[in-house]
Amino acid sequence: MVDYSQFEASVKSGIHADVSRIRQKDEIIKAVVKKRRNSAIICVCFLCMAGISLFKSWIPAVICFLLALFFLWRAVGKFSDEYLREMYEEGLLVPGMIVKTEPLTIMAIANMTARYGAATVNGCYCLEAKELDGAQKILFEKIPCSCFFCYEGGDYHSSFQPHPLYWGTADQQSIQEALRQVEEDNKENTRDEWEVLKEVARQFPDLGNGNLILLDENYVPFGKKNYMDSNYKPLSEEAEPK
Repeated sequence: MVDYSQFEASVKSGIHADVSRIRQKDEIIKAVVKKRRNSAIICVCFLCMAGISLFKSWIPAVICFLLALFFLWRAVGKFSDEYLREMYEEGLLVPGMIVKTEPLTIMAIANMTARYGAATVNGCYCLEAKELDGAQKILFEKIPCSCFFCYEGGDYHSSFQPHPLYWGTADQQSIQEALRQVEEDNKENTRDEWEVLKEVARQFPDLGNGNLILLDENYVPFGKKNYMDSNYKPLSEEAEPK
């Protein structure tokens, strides 16, 4: 669930998103669309199986029909132009950085605190990308990102996903303006978050796509989770990082 309450106080990207480019370039959106397409195919297969089974026994036919309904539910839905535009224009502007070139890996950091007064917790998200058209794609290149949070209650957002602005626009000037804004915001942090990203990337070189490292208010790592999970695993329960 997207928490829209962040937008009133957040710094936005300032870009004019190109919906056609987002549909072509945004690999997170494309992965979801692919899963929905596969679910539609599986739905049709189960419907066929239900029809065939009906001639033999109604029990397997009902089971296949229920499975078809489940995959139909997973297949429905479409990303509207408004939603895709909002994802880039209304999301929180956060710093991202290329921390590995093979495979191309971007790490982004965002404040996951959802309520005023709660101790600050930052998350570093690992995003593996196939392409980043417009970027130089060199190690430690700064990549401004727009992100939405997932909120499930409590003092903190449960996760977020960064969308590199290069996926949302080909306008280099607006991307550089967004980067300058990120640089200004970074001056207000207790630590240089570009350096934090480098440190986390070195400490967790095999973090994996879609995983996050959680940092306390002093930017010390304390937990790890996948963006799909509600809870994190303390690093004390993990093997010592390389």
